[in-house]
Amino acid sequence: MLVKLMSPFKEFGCFAGLLYAIDRVFQRLSPNLRLYFYELLVQPIPDEPLLPARLSRTLEMREIGPDAPEIARMPARPEIKESRFKQNAICLGAFRKSEFIGHIWFCFPVYEEDEVRCTYVLPEGNQAVFDFDLYLFPEHRMGLGFVGIWNGANEFLRSRGVKFSFSRLTRFNLASRRAHMQLGAQRVGRVFVLQTWRVEFMVATVAPYVHLSLGKQDCVRLKLRPDALLSRTAASGAGRFARQLI
Repeated sequence: MLVKLMSPFKEFGCFAGLLYAIDRVFQRLSPNLRLYFYELLVQPIPDEPLLPARLSRTLEMREIGPDAPEIARMPARPEIKESRFKQNAICLGAFRKSEFIGHIWFCFPVYEEDEVRCTYVLPEGNQAVFDFDLYLFPEHRMGLGFVGIWNGANEFLRSRGVKFSFSRLTRFNLASRRAHMQLGAQRVGRVFVLQTWRVEFMVATVAPYVHLSLGKQDCVRLKLRPDALLSRTAASGAGRFARQLI
């Protein structure tokens, strides 16, 4: 029992482990009680591919529309997928030998969060997107699937003049966090949200820093900036990751 109680602190650290434990207790008490801990990241869209052509030629990335049959296979709830298309999100599907193996979503110039009442506002100039819900089907998670999707997504974004991609990760998804960091991501903010039925209380390191939402129409807007990203360091980090995989 003691080992089980201490495991979140060992895995996430003292502070994050405490928040994780509190959230688990809240979930046991009620599905309307949650404590969210997000990290906001930004990563560069590098000028060069992450993979050589010999490793990427078998993976095709193409845009998936709302009526495509692949939409039904995605694990998100139907109303969430519908809301994404309503805010003009773009879904890129990954196909290997015509088999649908995964996807990634992008949105700009704003992204409406689907867990809490929050809108992420991107810098002006159409040089940034917000990426979310990168998913690989379990049978395709070995090998180059993650970096392969990002390799194709980067090509798609480069062709549209995009320089940066922001994302929101739960602090407790360590595998995804490590993968983003290896692609050159830098943290630009943290967000804490206490959700109690209809009320949401947010504390963030991004303006406006503190917000109390009393209903669905009261949505906080967080303006994101890529200032924390050192392009040379981040780009070299992405290159190192690609070389390690090769």
